[in-house]
Amino acid sequence: MPISTQLLRPVRFGFILLTFIVALLVNLAPWQAALAGLTPDFVALMIVYWALHQPRRIGVGWAFALGLLMDVADANYLGQHALAYSLIAYATLARQRQFALFPFWQQALVTLMLLLASQAVMLLVRLAIGDSFPGPGYFAGPLIAAVLWTPLSNLMLMHQRKPVSDEL
Repeated sequence: MPISTQLLRPVRFGFILLTFIVALLVNLAPWQAALAGLTPDFVALMIVYWALHQPRRIGVGWAFALGLLMDVADANYLGQHALAYSLIAYATLARQRQFALFPFWQQALVTLMLLLASQAVMLLVRLAIGDSFPGPGYFAGPLIAAVLWTPLSNLMLMHQRKPVSDEL
C-alpha cells in the first residue's frame, strides 16, 4: 500500500478466506479453459496481495496449501501450483516492506514479474514431465493480472480505508 493519509481498519480473517474462495472459483470457472492463457491466475494474484498486506496471516504455508488445492481441483500434476505459489509468496514476503511502499504502478510491475516467474516454474515442471510447450500465449495471463493490479488493490483496500480526522 503506498503511503497515504488514510488509516486502515483491520481485516477479518473471514474476508481473506472469502477472497481466496472467490479466486479459486474464478480460476475453476468453465470459461477459463475456453480462453486458455488469456486469463490471469487469480489465486496467485490474491496470494501476492495478501502476503503484501497481511504478511503475518498469509505466508508460504497458505500458498502451498492453496497450490495443492488448485492442483487437485484443476487435475494438474500434484505440486505444480504448490511450488509456484510457495515461491511467489516467499519472494513477496522477502521484500514486503519495500514492496508495500511502492506506488501502485510499481507494485503492478513487481506483481508482473512474480506471476511470470510463477508461470515459468509451472511450465518447467510440465516440460520436465514431458508435456509440450503450450506457446507464448501461456504467458499472457500475468500481463492482464498486472493491468488489474491497481483496480484490484483499490477495491480490496476500499473497505479498510478510514479517513483521518483533522484533529490529528
